[in-house]
Amino acid sequence: MNTPKDTTNPVTSTPDSWESRIEQAATFLGITPKEVETALADLGVEKEPAGLVMLSDESITPFGDLMKVFGDALGIKIAKVRLASKYLRGPKDSPKTSSINPETIKMKEKYGVKLKLDHIPTDQLLEDYNPSRNDHPITIVLKKRFGDQSVIVFKPDSTEVDIEATANYIADLDQGYGEEETIESQGELVRLFRVGEIPSQVIEEDPMFEGYPLKRGRSNVNRVNWADVPIEERQFIRLLVETDTIDPNDRRDVKEVLEISSSEGMKLFKSEFPEVALIWRERKNLNSLPNLVMTMKQASQLKQQNPFGINRSY
Repeated sequence: MNTPKDTTNPVTSTPDSWESRIEQAATFLGITPKEVETALADLGVEKEPAGLVMLSDESITPFGDLMKVFGDALGIKIAKVRLASKYLRGPKDSPKTSSINPETIKMKEKYGVKLKLDHIPTDQLLEDYNPSRNDHPITIVLKKRFGDQSVIVFKPDSTEVDIEATANYIADLDQGYGEEETIESQGELVRLFRVGEIPSQVIEEDPMFEGYPLKRGRSNVNRVNWADVPIEERQFIRLLVETDTIDPNDRRDVKEVLEISSSEGMKLFKSEFPEVALIWRERKNLNSLPNLVMTMKQASQLKQQNPFGINRSY
């Protein structure tokens, strides 16, 4: 039994490319490749940044739209448009939208496919610079340009790049001015950072487990929610741990201090643990109570050293 051939997407000896699809479609439409490209451009379909994707995906360029620009506008018969559309679609394994990185499309649209990022001025690159993405093409280009120089300015108490201040500082360097360690951003003095570096963000530390951060107020170690526990009570509990009065790995100890916190709080803590209460008062007078904060950098280093968390008895 002979199985009919599938002619939905014709197979050609020409490698699949924008040019080959346009030339083959032009042959069946009876117009020039330039006229084909002009008609497709009316639909918003151009070679870059994603022309092949648009042609390959019938949900993006349905036959009805092709008929409008070739049949209705140019008077080409429907059968010719149907045949030409098969070649515009390309082979069955042609790229679909899911295989295209939207970020790549955005960059190609903004900077142009023929213009390398190496040639783009720094002040323009800064608009799309993401300091948390060390693998990003713009980060790589900026690292090549500035190496270990500290040139990136962040707005005060944030990880948002101050594009204007950074561009101005780099322009000053180009003019021959010397390097600086600090610079003003929004009227405040801030430090300069190397490309790829991020200012240390202060985050809350787990009251029971020194060196471990809280995430949205919850412990990463034993899942205790500290959101509603006042800072003084958290500091008192840290002193309970430091003095070995309680064992943070013991479920009963943890439950007890949380029940005290949720009932009478500091009043009951001082009554139940008078020795620790004395230490708490003395350290408070000396302004040396645990501050229970840490930086994101410290948390990141801790995660690398101990990715699965510390051992506990529950």
